[in-house]
Amino acid sequence: MKKFLIILAFVIIVPIVGIFSFLAFADLNNYKPEIENLVKKYANLNVKINGDLDVAFSLKPNIELNDVLISKPENDQKIAQIGHAVVKFSILPLFKKEIVADTVETSNTNIYTSEKDYVTINSLKVEMGDFNEPISVVFDTNVSGLDISGDGVLSSLKDIQQSAYNNSDIDARVKVMGYNIHYKGKLNDIQGAFNTKGLYNVVYKNTKINGNLSVDMKGEKPAVKIDINSDLIDVNDFTAKNVSYNGFLISDAFAEEYISGTTIPYDYLRMVDADVTVNLKKVTVEDIEIKDLDGDLNLQNGVLKVNVKKASAMGLNVNGSAKIDSPKNRPYIKLNIQGNELDVNKFTKPAKPAAKKISFMDLFISRAEASELVPNTVIPYQYLKMVDADINADIKKIVVNPEVTINNVKADASVKNGALKANVKNALIGGGNVSGVIGLNAQNKTASVNLKGSNIIVQEANKAFSNASNKELYIKSGGKTDFSVNINTSGANTDQYLANSNGQVIAFMDPSVMKIKSLEKLQGNIIVQILQAVKLNVTNKDLNLRCAVVRGDISSGKITFPKGIAIDAKDFYLVANGTLNLKNDKLDIDLQPFSGNISDVNISSILGSLLKVRGTVKHPSIALNQTETAKNVIGAIATAGAYNVGDRMFSADGAPCHTALKNTAYADHFKADTSMRGSVSSGYNSTQDSIKGLGKEIKNQAKDIKNQLKGLFGQ
Repeated sequence: MKKFLIILAFVIIVPIVGIFSFLAFADLNNYKPEIENLVKKYANLNVKINGDLDVAFSLKPNIELNDVLISKPENDQKIAQIGHAVVKFSILPLFKKEIVADTVETSNTNIYTSEKDYVTINSLKVEMGDFNEPISVVFDTNVSGLDISGDGVLSSLKDIQQSAYNNSDIDARVKVMGYNIHYKGKLNDIQGAFNTKGLYNVVYKNTKINGNLSVDMKGEKPAVKIDINSDLIDVNDFTAKNVSYNGFLISDAFAEEYISGTTIPYDYLRMVDADVTVNLKKVTVEDIEIKDLDGDLNLQNGVLKVNVKKASAMGLNVNGSAKIDSPKNRPYIKLNIQGNELDVNKFTKPAKPAAKKISFMDLFISRAEASELVPNTVIPYQYLKMVDADINADIKKIVVNPEVTINNVKADASVKNGALKANVKNALIGGGNVSGVIGLNAQNKTASVNLKGSNIIVQEANKAFSNASNKELYIKSGGKTDFSVNINTSGANTDQYLANSNGQVIAFMDPSVMKIKSLEKLQGNIIVQILQAVKLNVTNKDLNLRCAVVRGDISSGKITFPKGIAIDAKDFYLVANGTLNLKNDKLDIDLQPFSGNISDVNISSILGSLLKVRGTVKHPSIALNQTETAKNVIGAIATAGAYNVGDRMFSADGAPCHTALKNTAYADHFKADTSMRGSVSSGYNSTQDSIKGLGKEIKNQAKDIKNQLKGLFGQ
């Protein structure tokens, strides 16, 4: 629209000179060629008046024009198509033989930006008043389906003409899509290489932005310089729906909506050159606040460079840069992240009531339902294909929740050609160290995790376990734990990840003293369910743990526990041997739990050495092991031939933790003990002697025992 008012002046005002002397007698349509020639002479524009020219006399004489086409003389390219225009004239100047246009109104006008593209001006009203008075403009336009309206004031016609159209003040307000935009400045060289310089202010809901703006059209493309200053930018005001940044895995719908088809508008980047400085006091994105963002942006010849000098978010200080240059090269981002404390709790939404909460102790005593913890979700490989990046992080403290903190986290990550590699150099948890590498490759849809932790004191890693009033578990001493996770997998979603996983998971705890306060409150774990089922007396008393191990060898989505779950305590012993199928969560595990002696538990509990676990992780079933040995034992009890039952039932490993870690990197962590350890041995011997001493009493009670077994194990 930079020449629009000038075009109107030549099209409408110039032809009026000399006409009013015979307006009442002449038919203006006969003078269309003369008018068109005058406009071409004075404005150097081709004008074709296709519609009628009419004149009317009222309090303000006016001329109406219809269907006017304006184009460039050199190639006849369309500039504007005026559907209808009315020019009203001041009466008093007519008595002085002067013609002064008082008001110009247009409707149904298209301003062409190319041969086919145009901006529609629904209505435009220009009130010029006296020659010396400022010009008032009111407009209503439609651009690409957007309704834009506004008003403004320009310098008087006298000032504009005296400056040869090189200088005009402007004070304009525009409304579009809920935005209120105010601009006050100078318009220069209106007829030639248009440029402007001034101050702008934008208000949208809670967001307010202001700064300096200059636009120069003298080059091949516009050159823009702008300052963006704001005390508050609320991104939530601009989003139609909330987007969660807390989760790494996302749904198919989310991926399709926010990722699929996303491209960078490189053509737009080549349409303008720009220099932008940014100074933002606060930016809010959902519950996250970004403070004191200071940076600059440069767009030159289609190459965009962004420099973040400083910013703080979630207690972290961030600086870095980004570059977008061409479709051939991915955008590149480089970030340095430092901070004293990151409290994740402040920026994560509460979990849904049905969700399970995972702690480090889940390796031994808490939930492990793969199907519930990892619902089938798409892996967002598209993100990795959109950008290359290098990120360095050095964070003194990460608060996961009030009980769990991670200290001195040093890590770096790189994304290149769709491959992510995250290197955890150091992270202190519970006084111990965690390090390793995590990889994700979008090209072949693979993932890998290789993490190791050592010397982690569980009750220091999770303060809840160091609290004697904890109603679930209290660790009095020890608690030193090591772990190793080495898994490789592939697939498009988490179900495929589980089915295609290979590797090994190991965790073990050294000698400790702990107290299990309530088995009921620890429900959800297979081991806990077993303890409840066999009525082992392990609650509300000190459990002197010699060691505990969880070791799983993973192959094609199947975890094998080669006697890989072992808990060895002074008066409690448990070994698990079997498999867990990650594809369908099915269990096939044999267990040997034992606690105390015959005086502490009933005969049914002793038969725990013959337990098996089938079903699924979510719904396990516990029953007697249907091996020949088990059948012989049951038969022996039923017929009172139980003199050798104890020898058949018990085959306790003197060093179950050592056995569980065989053929691993930790094979020598626990010593191999070839002799039965004292308390377990005496417990077994006492039980064996008690069974042998039952004699005829067992025969008389056989029916009751068999019924008891059925009620306990579902047989």
